[in-house]
Amino acid sequence: MLRAISLLFALIAAANCDQLSVLYAPKAVEFSGNSRLDSEALPEVFGAALGYSVSLPTEWDGMIIKDPFNTANGAVVVVAEGLESVTVEGAKSYQLDGNTGSVALSELIQKSADHQGVSFEVDLKESSDNFATPLGTVQPDDEEVKPQHLKPKSNKADSDFLRQIAFLNGLSDLLVTSTDRIPTVHIVRVSFEALVAAHEPNSPALEEAKKLFVNALAGLETASEKAFDGAVIVGLVTASEGQLVVRSKRQAVQPKQDDGDDNPMNLAAKYNSNYPVMFNIILWFSVVLVFSLIAISIVIGTMDPGRDSIIYRMTSTRMKKDN
Repeated sequence: MLRAISLLFALIAAANCDQLSVLYAPKAVEFSGNSRLDSEALPEVFGAALGYSVSLPTEWDGMIIKDPFNTANGAVVVVAEGLESVTVEGAKSYQLDGNTGSVALSELIQKSADHQGVSFEVDLKESSDNFATPLGTVQPDDEEVKPQHLKPKSNKADSDFLRQIAFLNGLSDLLVTSTDRIPTVHIVRVSFEALVAAHEPNSPALEEAKKLFVNALAGLETASEKAFDGAVIVGLVTASEGQLVVRSKRQAVQPKQDDGDDNPMNLAAKYNSNYPVMFNIILWFSVVLVFSLIAISIVIGTMDPGRDSIIYRMTSTRMKKDN
């Protein structure tokens, strides 16, 4: 009985979970297998693909860094809010445990800033006529997308979604034509929430919306690959709504800290760019001084204490007198 209940809960969790899809990755980073991934580890996965150090240990074996010296130079992550999964041909997909992946991705912006990288995050649902990026201003072309089942003139949810697709296509065009410094991390959020609420789950309009979204993703993938000369990782993260169950994680017991501790999370101290230089200077000078002291001690210890040596003259209790 208990086993049947556990299996039922497992099936329910598997049917209602988010998804990570890797659309493109450089040759130095390989994605394989189908093991599940903790949604909170998404910034670590994309950060490791960019060559950043990983602060949280994980047992996930879906990614292998084949060449640590030729990792990705950029990451383009699209978040589809309101969907559990999106099928993209040729993509490597992994199920996510938990529903915090969309929020955790914002930590990737901080990781990029810590490594002197330029990044930006935009929510297309909140964009009106245009939105600014470090590359320039994205101007959508509403006439570019001509749907068959979506009715933008009579349905505001359809109109807003098509505007987001136009923004996504405009960002792809901007990446292809850009010659300036390209941001390291791009996080683009596309909302399906209003569209899902306005249409039936398997309606032609919703299926057409997913198809338009996948086509826009293909264009963004091609533009990103060209902009970064192939050294980019392009990912899609779905963020479904209505997940009320929050999974608890087993963590090691942390030592008790004083109430007056200024660092309750036990974070490592941040150092400036001069720290490695000063560290090496102090280290090697200390090594030289230690070996010099050892050499001097050995020479003095093995010196012959004859009558003509300085040791005899300094330690003799009876000073010699010249006649």
